[in-house]
Amino acid sequence: MMKQAKDHSRSRLPRSVEEKKLVPMRLFCSEHGALEHLAERDSRSMSAMARLIFLEGLKAFNGKNDEQGNV
Repeated sequence: MMKQAKDHSRSRLPRSVEEKKLVPMRLFCSEHGALEHLAERDSRSMSAMARLIFLEGLKAFNGKNDEQGNV
């Protein structure tokens, strides 16, 4: 049986993202726990879950600003 070679250089970032563009984010203990719970529930890493939540929040934030005429 053939085994696939492990590639330790693989990144979990989307292909177009450079590692230099990372943004650290501080969370309160309760927020960290909530993020951890959501990530486990969806079988995602905490960073992938945080990015997903950020993208959804960004859509909502931009929609709210568009409604107010603050583009």
